[in-house]
Amino acid sequence: MKRGRIVTLFAILALVAVFGSITAYSGIWPPVSVVSSESMQHSSQWVPGVLNTGDMVFIKKISNPEINVQTYVTGSDNNYSNYGEFGNVMIYQAPNGELVIHRPMFYLYWLDGTPEVQGYHGQSWIVIHYNYILLKGIGYSHRNLIVFISQFRNVSGYITAGDYNLGNAGNDIYFKTYDGQVVDAYAAADQDQIAGNYLLGFYDPPVNTSHVIGIAYGLIPWIGSIKLEILWNLGLQKEENPVPTNALLYLGITIAALLIIALFPYRKFIGPKKPSS
Repeated sequence: MKRGRIVTLFAILALVAVFGSITAYSGIWPPVSVVSSESMQHSSQWVPGVLNTGDMVFIKKISNPEINVQTYVTGSDNNYSNYGEFGNVMIYQAPNGELVIHRPMFYLYWLDGTPEVQGYHGQSWIVIHYNYILLKGIGYSHRNLIVFISQFRNVSGYITAGDYNLGNAGNDIYFKTYDGQVVDAYAAADQDQIAGNYLLGFYDPPVNTSHVIGIAYGLIPWIGSIKLEILWNLGLQKEENPVPTNALLYLGITIAALLIIALFPYRKFIGPKKPSS
């Protein structure tokens, strides 16, 4: 067998082994998902270390989400952050069957009809009101998030939001005051009727633990942009989801670099020298 074929065979086996290991660790199929909207970005430009449109993320299936999922609230206590903000990024199934990749802000539960937030122990930036929960100065934008909960009385679950949905929210979901109190906040959670319909086209009840698919870990930047472009051009996607500025440029540079590495005539430069006569 020629040396080139041996190298190719080993490369294929290595890829199969790596993908198999990722799948085994993830415990779910497929073990990856493409970020198809801007809802988790931190800018209209590509930002390293956060989830950008067109990134491919790995998914890990989890059991006991109430223990193994870090929300923004509990993550801030434990100083645990992922993708640029406190807490995990969670993948859950919405009531309409759509998979959503957003950050769990807190877990809402009820004690004798009184709302409670898991991880709350008197923090000044958390306000628990009978009709709403207010988180002050959170996210990369340091904005206030208000979540109206009266329509979810005695329904427990995760309250989720996209990083960009809060950071880039407009006046459509802004509240200067509510219930006689100055809140200066944005109703940007997926579970808010106004924000959910405005940002997602639907709104969810608090996410039950049984609807949690897993948590995101790691990412491969830009590569999912190819899928998004193909789906859009084939008319298989309802709306175009533009990737961040410079993402396609970086993808092109990466592909070009990989092709150069793969096709470079190494033997010509580093092959065995012919014996001198």
